[in-house]
Amino acid sequence: MRMRKENHKYNRIKRCLIIAGGELNQEFASCYIREHYPDGRPELMIVADRGLQWAEEMNLRPDIILGDYDSVPPERLEKYQGDRQIINMQYPAEKDYTDSHLAVITAMEQEATEICILGATGSRMDHMLANLGLLYLCLQAGIPAELVNATNRIRLIRDTVTLRKDTQFGTYVSLLPYTERVTGITLTGFQYPLQDAELSLGLSRGVSNEIAAETATIQIRSGALLVIESRD
Repeated sequence: MRMRKENHKYNRIKRCLIIAGGELNQEFASCYIREHYPDGRPELMIVADRGLQWAEEMNLRPDIILGDYDSVPPERLEKYQGDRQIINMQYPAEKDYTDSHLAVITAMEQEATEICILGATGSRMDHMLANLGLLYLCLQAGIPAELVNATNRIRLIRDTVTLRKDTQFGTYVSLLPYTERVTGITLTGFQYPLQDAELSLGLSRGVSNEIAAETATIQIRSGALLVIESRD
């Protein structure tokens, strides 16, 4: 149940950045934001709970803040609550969804067409696995989404994706089934190609492939496949 919600609609939302409360390499995050968004910021920025610390330390001004704020010092929260241009959505501590989940729901309500989540990984494996589930919510809604940290870019696909060697995120590309079975997997332009293959839960066959050509393509026929670009 929400304690407070203000009606607000953005007219021209395209890309949404969510800063969650997990671990965040601020040097990487600052560079990533500058490189991937026009004017150094997305069209919509949502900051969840402890993510307010990262936003403040990187001098970022969010459009929406939300959460139960159990990890936010009162003085930091007051700073953002005092800004009338920032929407504040406060929830009780006992709630059905995580703050990151609520941020994704809010992004969808604001008609975001792409979602990137920073601060979605860290020492809490339960939160990280739950955040992978947020990619599935976005996939079902037809919204491209990714979880990004300094060493990984994670997406969930159910059709075709093309990667370019000169713009790939890292050295390795790993493919892991998110549904029980992923069928019709065809990989072209990779060091280890596949043709109409199948991966099922529990198999590690798709880990640590590499792009061998200028472009590489991943195609699947059914299921949902995690695509993880990573570097050491």
